[in-house]
Amino acid sequence: MSEIIPILEEKFVIPSYFVDENAQMTVGCLFRILQEMSNNHARLLGAGWYQLRNRGFFWVITKIQLEINRLPKWEEEVTLRTWVKKSNAATSPRDYEMVDSEGNVLVAGSSIWAILDIEHSHPQHMQLFDGCFSPQDRNAISQKPQRINALEIPKETSDWKTVVPSDIDMNHHVNNAHYIQWAFDSVSQSFKQTHQITDVAVNFISQAKLGDRYAIHSKQISDTGYQTTLYSPDNKQEYCRILTHWKSII
Repeated sequence: MSEIIPILEEKFVIPSYFVDENAQMTVGCLFRILQEMSNNHARLLGAGWYQLRNRGFFWVITKIQLEINRLPKWEEEVTLRTWVKKSNAATSPRDYEMVDSEGNVLVAGSSIWAILDIEHSHPQHMQLFDGCFSPQDRNAISQKPQRINALEIPKETSDWKTVVPSDIDMNHHVNNAHYIQWAFDSVSQSFKQTHQITDVAVNFISQAKLGDRYAIHSKQISDTGYQTTLYSPDNKQEYCRILTHWKSII
């Protein structure tokens, strides 16, 4: 029987390949490390990637919302924490905290996960996995991951790319962190050099696979807010919606 660890805590030193030209961790790499923490904790609870795979299932993330006070720098040591909250019929909430060496919260957030079967990608009832979880009555942020309304997708676009093998993960679809990196790569360098991201919300809608084409459409929705949709230019199917807010740093 797996050891029950209600809250997983790990220290992590930010490597050079996680940072941008300003030696600051990128948002895409932030999502990568949170994903790794999720699997590490799930594995210790008996529901990691291999453990579910052997039963014919896999995890997918459906929503996530992060509040970002500051992104850590290269060689900075941070402490990461993650825990599961009470599940409902079809989804399992998971929260995160990243703190610096002085205990200041750098990033806090909440996510929603589901378990699908490999053969049909049908959601599974969480009661089947109750023995794998140790839910905590603790919130990293005050709100649940929000639902992001749809943007109107352009009727035509010539600016599209194709999913390549390095985009694909062990579940044979685009890894969630790649969507985030694609979206942030589309933000102009001049804007990123004069603004700091304060929060990001993501709704994952469908799974892009090897060879699929994708396009990116962004719209400013407020003085500090932008919404981005990643979608297929062939059938207008959305892959994910991303909502960000920023503050000026000049």
